[in-house]
Amino acid sequence: MRTLMAIRPMAWIVLVCMVAVLSLSVFPVETGCSAIEECLCLVIPSITVIGVIICIKQGNIVKFSMIDGIVFGWYLYSMGRFWFEPIYPAFGFAIRTTLMLLIYTSLRVLFSSVRIKGDAIVIMLIFFAVIEMSIGYYQLLYGISRHPLYPVTGSFLNPGPYSAYIALGMVLLLSMNKQRIGIMENRVAFLLVLLGMQLVLTMSRAAFLAVGICVLMQYHSRIRGWREWSMLAGIALAAACGLYLLKSGSADGRGIINYIGIRCFTVNLWTGSGIGSFFHRFAEETAWLSRNSHTENLMKVDVIDYAFNDLMRVGVEQGALGLIFATALISVVMVRLWKNCRTLFLGALSLLIFSLFSYPFELLPYQIIATVMAAFAGTSLSLHYAVNGKHSGFCMALRFVIPMVLIGTLSLCCRAFIKERIDAEKGYGLISGFDDKAFTKDYFALMPYLLDNKRFLFDFAKLLSKQKRYNDSNDMLRNGARISNDPMFLVLQGNNYRDMGAVEEAEKAYLKAWQTMPNRIYPLYRLMMLYHDAGNRSKALKYAKKVVAFKEKIPSPAVRDMKREAQEIIKFGKIRI
Repeated sequence: MRTLMAIRPMAWIVLVCMVAVLSLSVFPVETGCSAIEECLCLVIPSITVIGVIICIKQGNIVKFSMIDGIVFGWYLYSMGRFWFEPIYPAFGFAIRTTLMLLIYTSLRVLFSSVRIKGDAIVIMLIFFAVIEMSIGYYQLLYGISRHPLYPVTGSFLNPGPYSAYIALGMVLLLSMNKQRIGIMENRVAFLLVLLGMQLVLTMSRAAFLAVGICVLMQYHSRIRGWREWSMLAGIALAAACGLYLLKSGSADGRGIINYIGIRCFTVNLWTGSGIGSFFHRFAEETAWLSRNSHTENLMKVDVIDYAFNDLMRVGVEQGALGLIFATALISVVMVRLWKNCRTLFLGALSLLIFSLFSYPFELLPYQIIATVMAAFAGTSLSLHYAVNGKHSGFCMALRFVIPMVLIGTLSLCCRAFIKERIDAEKGYGLISGFDDKAFTKDYFALMPYLLDNKRFLFDFAKLLSKQKRYNDSNDMLRNGARISNDPMFLVLQGNNYRDMGAVEEAEKAYLKAWQTMPNRIYPLYRLMMLYHDAGNRSKALKYAKKVVAFKEKIPSPAVRDMKREAQEIIKFGKIRI
């Protein structure tokens, strides 16, 4: 009894630390650095200190596990690629990866101090999924979602990632209901209905698929006979067809993205194209396909901010070696979760399925959740044990002091960089949209912190171009093209070359812009106008015919004006004023 009384307060402290970490997964998600990451840098050393104190008090140590080896090995590999191949700006990746390693390490210490069950993590995740759901209902009620086109987005910027949290909550609730872990069945049913309504509002096919597979895994034993399986297969097929027809354009676009991504992966099979290279590699491969008469298959390609397949991005940037680390980590973690907490295993499975069609693990909330699961699995794999002996307390303090100082120092360094990045983004927000040359010095001052911000680079390039600093402008545009597949970086380069009188270079830039995004008419129009203004009638006529024949996705007044000018060139040889 005395032992239980001594352990309970420690367990409560660990649970409070867990709540502090997971609560950060329901704060508003931003595109750049945010105050949540800055807060995380303070939470990490705090829970490390708490874990160390409890470990020393309890006489426990952190035993190295296989998962630890994979995590640290993958971190060293990816960061080595980042430092020794600095071709692409990826400081955000480096900071976020370091933060996740620090969270993992601090949680390993915390979980080794007092053993907690996976059910505790499950209940916390359900609690925060309900909070996320409540945010969605609040947005629906007052019409204040974070995206103008969708009624609910939760704490995210669009309903896609939001649906993954809702799906996670549904899967965990269903599993707990089946196992009857301290929750009444009617309450579970009520929450499931509320979560299901939000899931329907998101219309996320990946979330539906994740929930469907996890439910099938839980209740497959109740399906008996080939007739029931045939009926289930028919229902699943009908539902899949319905979802495809409902958003066929989006589904086709995802298919093309994955096809191009696989081709990118094969370019540098073993080592990948480099950290942060995905969008540049994607643009280059799209342009190659366009040059080789595959434009019809690429008409649904658009500017992308994410890979829409987390494993594919790892493969493209880090090659087969990175994929080996990723799949090894996933495999070992899932095996340990299966053995120690089936409910948590199913929750992790739902996120993994979702990540094959979207980008949850590129966002901070799911990175935190995945790190918590990995740390729990790593701790359950390495049983901690008591240390006896006359100098055990001093030896344990010595064991812990170096890692604790290292974690604290790295956390504070990350916080300093994140704060500088946040201040830089705020500074950019103040001058964004102004093209007065007085802001040139401010742009140069902000540039070291925002080299991976494509909007900053594009605005800076336009400002320099207006001052006729065409070479400096093209430098910014080349940096932008390394981190984005937006053809406007190439179009603006073409404009700069045109103004410099370099017609051939301008043609190359415009042509590559069209090849990178063959569903855009504007690069073709710029090519037509380039040769029209240069007096080259034959080439102007060539591109005018392409402009007229172009099949736009969405008609607009701008497209009609471009086609009208192209028709005048075809008919009269020039544009009539």
